[in-house]
Amino acid sequence: MTEFIDQISQIATDPLSFFRFFGYSGLAMILFAETGLFGFFLPGDSLLITLGLISVNGEIDVHKMVPILTIATILGDHFSYYLGLKFSPWIYKNSEKLFINEEHLKKAVVFYEAHGGKTIMISKFVAFVRTFAPFVAGASGMKYFRFMIYDIIGAIVWVAGLIYLGHYIGKKFDFDIKEYFHYFVIFLGILIISPLLFKFFKKKS
Repeated sequence: MTEFIDQISQIATDPLSFFRFFGYSGLAMILFAETGLFGFFLPGDSLLITLGLISVNGEIDVHKMVPILTIATILGDHFSYYLGLKFSPWIYKNSEKLFINEEHLKKAVVFYEAHGGKTIMISKFVAFVRTFAPFVAGASGMKYFRFMIYDIIGAIVWVAGLIYLGHYIGKKFDFDIKEYFHYFVIFLGILIISPLLFKFFKKKS
């Protein structure tokens, strides 16, 4: 038990241990969950920049990681788009059971109405909106080819841009990410359980 607690503690405080635990495939699943399972909020921006920062030591192949996470993001977006296209009436009706935050969904709808197809690209850099944008695009009947083009461009710019930005900062400055990493992990944990907490307190009120 002590060994298990020590392992969890190390993962929570050391970004390299975090990477070794999840690996490329685990990180790909995290990105897929954030973009494909609407309502599953994760700090994707922080994660990508952190991965770029810790890739400087050479243990992470940044040129391998970028395409893997880009593909995971695109697949997640396409899954969400398909759900919106085929099941949006049922999902809207059962949003409470699915722990979907209706306010965030409404924001995504407003964002989509304001920016149209460009929402798929722009929303990548807007927390919460990026989670719902592909679903809203599918529910709105956006043409698939148009969605695909915007989505691929947005995913490449978001994933590659933030990872390489982190990599550049890590090379340019002596930045000890380990000193701040536990804050990221705590924030990650809070965001993962936030839909459940929201549901719980909503019932109590």
